[in-house]
Amino acid sequence: MDISIVIVNYNVKDYLLECLKSIYSNTFKDVEVIVVDNASVDGSMEEVQKRFPEVKIIKNHENLGFPAANNQAFRIVKGKYIFMLNPDAEMFDDTLAQLKQFMEENPDIALVAPQLLNTDGTVQQSVWRFPTIRSIFGEMFYLPPLLKRKNYADYDLGVAFDAESLSGAALFFRRTMMDSIGMLDENLFWIEDIDFCYRAQKAGLRVVYFPGARAVHHISVSARKNYKVSLSNQNFNKIKFYRKHHSHLATAIVIWLSLYHVFAKLVIFSLLSPFSPMWHGKAKAYAYTLKHIFNPPTKLV
Repeated sequence: MDISIVIVNYNVKDYLLECLKSIYSNTFKDVEVIVVDNASVDGSMEEVQKRFPEVKIIKNHENLGFPAANNQAFRIVKGKYIFMLNPDAEMFDDTLAQLKQFMEENPDIALVAPQLLNTDGTVQQSVWRFPTIRSIFGEMFYLPPLLKRKNYADYDLGVAFDAESLSGAALFFRRTMMDSIGMLDENLFWIEDIDFCYRAQKAGLRVVYFPGARAVHHISVSARKNYKVSLSNQNFNKIKFYRKHHSHLATAIVIWLSLYHVFAKLVIFSLLSPFSPMWHGKAKAYAYTLKHIFNPPTKLV
């Protein structure tokens, strides 16, 4: 078996079916596909079993989160390569062949990611430098000039290059890499991909962005349905990452920046909440985040 494709699903049946269709229409056929379902209630698994009986399915009775669900599949994969793929992604006909060929021709590379495209065909931002206090400040207060370096604005995204971190929507890596760095950190949500790349580079492994292979990514479809998950973890993940990899002082700065940001958002959406269910949902999400900002939960909310 050459490639094991691992997909974690949570209530995105229609996107998942299109994702699987793109896999099985690929020119490269020597694959196993494992879908880990995090307690979906939209009939996803029944439809997958009906249309794609060759898919291996792991059914969870609760939502274990993205990293833990991926790790379940990583423990049983048979492929030389693992392709961690979001259910809201679709591949081109030659995506798998291009990724495998690139890795075969470059045995010193441990982890690679294809170029991701938005639904409208434009190039998606899917490669970043590791988060810094400067970039975190820029994200929180909508200051694009502070994000240029983080987003590789000084690079041509049409050319392959060694990168710091890549989007977990589509990560292709050698199974043996996990012997060096382990699997995904199950305590990290929404930043487990950056942590994975960070640990790979700390172990002296090459991480490469490769636009010679491409995929379409419809972006966080399942997360949009739950503001409590998406908005809280956008803040918690930075704190957890800094607490794991950086000094106490740097972590404290990130916590206090997050506190100010979340409080401001809570005030804004609380004032707007009477006018829209969406704003009410965001106000509740920021209230939950504020409550746990100094001690983010270790399990998915």
